[in-house]
Amino acid sequence: MSRKKWLIASLFGVSVIPSLFEILPYFLDVMPVPNSPAGVGTLKILLTVLWIDADSKLHPQVVRCFDYGFLVLIFWVPYLPWYLWHTRRVAGLLMYAGFLALLATPDLTQFLIYLWFSPSS
Repeated sequence: MSRKKWLIASLFGVSVIPSLFEILPYFLDVMPVPNSPAGVGTLKILLTVLWIDADSKLHPQVVRCFDYGFLVLIFWVPYLPWYLWHTRRVAGLLMYAGFLALLATPDLTQFLIYLWFSPSS
């Protein structure tokens, strides 16, 4: 398994597993855990930055300076859509939507739990 695939699989796991810990207590009718681990958001960002770094080594059109990984870590929010567009064009926009979905999975899960289990008036 390549490093890029391992990083994407890890990002998927880090996004989906906390969502399961948030939604399962409602279906099992037990008290939910107050918060998912605080480091999950930071871990998702680090995995995304590491994926960009690993993927950029395969694209010769990306100029990598000495501080490339650090700069991607600092400016990952504007750099991710630009990088995906620059290297993949339209397919990069679909990948960007996938990254946004993975990064927002716990928040979307909480919103769906609120809609599903909120008392109707």
